[in-house]
Amino acid sequence: MAEHENESFAEFCVRQKAGLQLVSEAEQQENDYKKALKEAQEKRYERKYQLFYDNLDLILRHKDEILATPRYANIDAHYLLKGGGLYVGHLNMARQFNIAGNVVIINLRLASLFKIWESDQFRVECECGTTTFIRGFAGSPLSGSSQASAICSKCKKIVRVDNRSFGAYCGIVNAAYAEDIEKFAKALMTKWTLAEVEYEKKIVQGKSARWFTVGDVFKDDGEICELETMINELKLKEYENSPANDC
Repeated sequence: MAEHENESFAEFCVRQKAGLQLVSEAEQQENDYKKALKEAQEKRYERKYQLFYDNLDLILRHKDEILATPRYANIDAHYLLKGGGLYVGHLNMARQFNIAGNVVIINLRLASLFKIWESDQFRVECECGTTTFIRGFAGSPLSGSSQASAICSKCKKIVRVDNRSFGAYCGIVNAAYAEDIEKFAKALMTKWTLAEVEYEKKIVQGKSARWFTVGDVFKDDGEICELETMINELKLKEYENSPANDC
């Protein structure tokens, strides 16, 4: 990537007078950086996607534990379900919001992916008798036709599904993701309210309000748990609880 080059005001005026596109060298460098970052992120999601479905049997065995553990349940899962179609494009399950100058990204949560998979629309039986879950679909909102695929967690066979309602696929996914956005907004308001209560307690206890604000006691959920960490922890638990490991 090119090193940053500062453009003088005189050079800017010359470029404008010449009728050239008003994109400075610095802006182009930033755009190039964002493009490279996006490409790297896409490769990262491809790797995580493969890791998740390689370990789907393990993950499903621990579904109840995952749902009961917020650091697992809240793991980003937007790249684990691929959907879209003619006239509607790619189904967006990771939206970026600009709020007061801060970028907030809300992703489909792993708990929400499990909720989507509870619907019969996203379930299909494999030839081996295992219930599989659709991980990708495409179709048309005009004809309503669709094609979808799932992977069996047992035999690893790809299962194809044709002509289920495309609108039902999109509706179920959009409803689950909308709940995640609502959950985020409500959680943020709750955390600010708790921070205000904690602030008032500190003031009553004698804390000076001169340099102390509500923002000083505002807290998040702590460190984010990555998919890789969850899978490793689940494997360790199974190893520790296996009969072969009993002394």
